[in-house]
Amino acid sequence: MYKYVITLSRNGHTIYVNLITSSAGHYLNRQPYVLALVREVLKSMRLSGVRIAIERDMGRVIGNTDIVETSDNDSVFYAQPHKKNFFSRYAKNRFPSPSPKLTIILEKDLDGDYEIVDTWIGPCSPPFPGDINETNTSRSYWSTHALVQDSQAVQPKTITKTCPY
Repeated sequence: MYKYVITLSRNGHTIYVNLITSSAGHYLNRQPYVLALVREVLKSMRLSGVRIAIERDMGRVIGNTDIVETSDNDSVFYAQPHKKNFFSRYAKNRFPSPSPKLTIILEKDLDGDYEIVDTWIGPCSPPFPGDINETNTSRSYWSTHALVQDSQAVQPKTITKTCPY
């Protein structure tokens, strides 16, 4: 695995990301300036735990979030993101909105260091239903929220209007 070291945590853990295959790496390749924001947040933190979800209000607009709250007036569909086997919820005719929030998801590795497995601009949200890390709040959250259409590539043959979960 390719490890790109981001920084050291305040309590000495190496924090890295796999820029080639991870969700975080794909996002950072499309939004490279987010790397500096991630470093800004993590260098002053003491990390502990196996899986850590961090949502930080940066005190300024740092970019646009693709997560939107939906209502009955929204046209939504479901599809599997490229190279994924779970379904995400998408809203048509919605646009990204400015956000001061940065979310970072880290997992502790066997050496005691932390890998950034996902990161994005916007509020911390639970994984989609069907994801390996699905939580008990995933279904309720994603029944009222969606990603902006075209925010990520989807597998066209999986597109459906019927909720798969």
